[in-house]
Amino acid sequence: MIISFNPAIFQTQDSDMQSILADILVELLKDNHFIDTRSIQSIFFDHDDKYIFDKNNISQLISSPRREYLQDYINNNRKPLTKLHRDHLTHFTIGTNSGEIHPNDAYKIITERSKIIVENIINDGKFIKGICQKYSSNKTRRNIYRLIDIAIKKEILEFDNAGGIGGIEQISQYWIDADRYSNIYKYKLMAIFDSDKTHINHFNTKYTKLIEFLKNRTISNPPATNDIIYEEDDLIIWHILYKRKIENYIPLDILFKKAPLITQDQKDHLSSKSESDLDFLEYNKDNNNIGQIKIKEEFPEMFLSDFSYRLLEQRCEHHKVFLPEANELVSELEQILLKIAKII
Repeated sequence: MIISFNPAIFQTQDSDMQSILADILVELLKDNHFIDTRSIQSIFFDHDDKYIFDKNNISQLISSPRREYLQDYINNNRKPLTKLHRDHLTHFTIGTNSGEIHPNDAYKIITERSKIIVENIINDGKFIKGICQKYSSNKTRRNIYRLIDIAIKKEILEFDNAGGIGGIEQISQYWIDADRYSNIYKYKLMAIFDSDKTHINHFNTKYTKLIEFLKNRTISNPPATNDIIYEEDDLIIWHILYKRKIENYIPLDILFKKAPLITQDQKDHLSSKSESDLDFLEYNKDNNNIGQIKIKEEFPEMFLSDFSYRLLEQRCEHHKVFLPEANELVSELEQILLKIAKII
């Protein structure tokens, strides 16, 4: 996330607020977030570029070595953040005015782990980790995807198991009500789940209750376009897959390579299908049997195997989405990653 400060907050005489501001500055030195240093330039340096933060009461609540590190950090990060970061990372201002985040809540946003609530923590976790690792070589937005990859590896972004679609609402509500996410859950929580669609215009009504929960309103029957997409006023960030399930995102080339027992007839059968057919195919032993592969266990593992993100792009080429902040069409998998970027 990108954190700015209302400089006026550093003039506070409230000792508790001074203490939490000092804690925030120390936490930001861990480099898990970006500081918009322009917002506090005048707190650290005067017009003659002389360091003056040591004169501020808040500085005395920070150890001397950390004050020196903070001085170097601010001094070395005076350049404006890139447009890429500003376009895709959440940006908030710490202060006490309307529209600003109170220091107490800001500290929680900065220090609490972010959560992606999924149906199956193992399988869905592999799917997300796999696409994140692959898109980290994407030329346009790789720096954003690398931040997600780092957050996962540092365990400041974690997956939470809902145990199936029926648990998404329950687990989401649990964390929304939890003290650790009080007032900040919109900054820290996300949900991703299958669509179970059988064709392009299908909507499985078992998702109606969950989506109404996430949107905090009723949806039409059949759903309107804005009923089945995330909007900024929704309860938390969420995403329902365009394709049936995560296994439908595996390119056939990878499937054929990773399923050695698949027969030529089965390969020919799958290869004859259109991209749209493959989107909503149900892979199981009774339908489109692909040999002895364990679908629920082995398909997610395929996302962690070594192949280019371009194969995933090709698999999603026919259902791109418009990204307003980038003013371009992107694949659904990039859309998912850019939603995740909003909570890190």
